[in-house]
Amino acid sequence: MHISHPGIFSKLSIVLSSACIIHCLSFPIIILLLPALAQFFSSTFETILVLSIIPLSAIGFLPTWRKHKNMRYLYIYLGSLILMLVGQFAFTHSHDMVSANFASMEHLAEIFLITLGAIGLAWVIYKNNKHTHVCKNPHHHH
Repeated sequence: MHISHPGIFSKLSIVLSSACIIHCLSFPIIILLLPALAQFFSSTFETILVLSIIPLSAIGFLPTWRKHKNMRYLYIYLGSLILMLVGQFAFTHSHDMVSANFASMEHLAEIFLITLGAIGLAWVIYKNNKHTHVCKNPHHHH
């Protein structure tokens, strides 16, 4: 499958990664202040968000990465995806918790890993696209 204009997928994956960051960082405040929105922030929604980032970011990242093959960017991309997946699936999800349980180390680790992975993913896709636009030589491999 050849994607002729991967830019839209790059932008979409950056938006989804940013949405994941906002979701992870705002969840504690929103859940405490607006319990009516707790259904929106369910673990099912988180899982759908994390899993949707994988194919969209691949479509946005890989076609432009193939132009210059910067291995550092590939490692950051893969590492960021792994952080998000570990954060999402290595911990038990219970968003129906009271505020006393919210600050558990397990939940904080989950938030940290997913947020770090989403930040890394958004950053590396941005840098990859920027690098591709700067490097005009199609035979120049980094």
